[in-house]
Amino acid sequence: FIMVYRGMPIFVIIRLIRRLKLKKIFRSKFGFVALFFLCMWIFNALLFYYSEHVVAGREDIDLMTSLYWSIITMATIGYGDITPIRGLGWFVAGFAAIMGILAYTLTVSVIADAFLSASIRRAMGMAPLKKKEIIIIGDDDSCRELVDELVINGLGDKTGWLTPTQPRSEPPIDYLIGDPSIIDDLKKAGIDKARHVLLCLRDDSKTLHTALMVKRLNKRAKISAIVTSSQAEELLQEIGIKHTLSKKIMGRALASSVFEPTILLFLTDVISARGNGDLVEIIVDDKLMDKTIGEVEEILNRDKHYKYRVLAVYRDNRLELIPQPQYIVKKGDKVIALRARTSQEY
Repeated sequence: FIMVYRGMPIFVIIRLIRRLKLKKIFRSKFGFVALFFLCMWIFNALLFYYSEHVVAGREDIDLMTSLYWSIITMATIGYGDITPIRGLGWFVAGFAAIMGILAYTLTVSVIADAFLSASIRRAMGMAPLKKKEIIIIGDDDSCRELVDELVINGLGDKTGWLTPTQPRSEPPIDYLIGDPSIIDDLKKAGIDKARHVLLCLRDDSKTLHTALMVKRLNKRAKISAIVTSSQAEELLQEIGIKHTLSKKIMGRALASSVFEPTILLFLTDVISARGNGDLVEIIVDDKLMDKTIGEVEEILNRDKHYKYRVLAVYRDNRLELIPQPQYIVKKGDKVIALRARTSQEY
């Protein structure tokens, strides 16, 4: 219908269309719908321009006006500011309305299908984990304890779980079912961008292998692991994994229930945020720097909901237990304190 528009020959437009990678567009539902909508919009505009400007001889109808009329008619809004004359124009208007309903319906169905598919994939543990700072890897029973503890501490949205098997119950965080020994699955879990990686696998050999894979993909990630043997703990420390927890510690804690049962009750309470007390780590900032332990406790105890007692200070790779009230903390020190609810009696 139009050979030249504003100095652009039709063969230039055809050349531009040929450069589009139509095969890739047709493989994508969104690309196909977008291309179909665009083609219907332009096609209806050209039909309207032909019927009104060329056939009917209306000078008030140009190509831009036709494009405007086409999109309004396809949306079935029909403001009435631009209307066709009888005959061919009515046929074009009816065709544009029908194509508009088809295009919008197809667009909505594709978008709804995409959201539904994403929800199902996420619920079944098939969707990649995105923008997660903490990644849990493993299928040991302790993994679920890790998940629950992180959620209680308000880190659920930042935590993802890569598990080889389907969880027994729906976890409160996003998870992915995959093999931690496969690089592609680790990448889907977002290991390359994670800040913390927690390993809770059933087999120590798999823990060692996974730790090496994680370090290969992300050298900046802080890795922590649960192991069953002291040998695996030593090997992990040799490759730079500083934070390890051996199950032998659990055995020592359980043994204390025979001769010091109250200590076991205390440990069970303070290592979880679900108890009345909680062990917390406080990094000394400008507000607390150059203050004594007594002054630090005074500042912390201004909180109406909790009471604090400083138990240790970590400085220069050394732990100072039960520091004196006159002990002065420096910026960057890590203060370990026992935090208890104010309703608790002392």
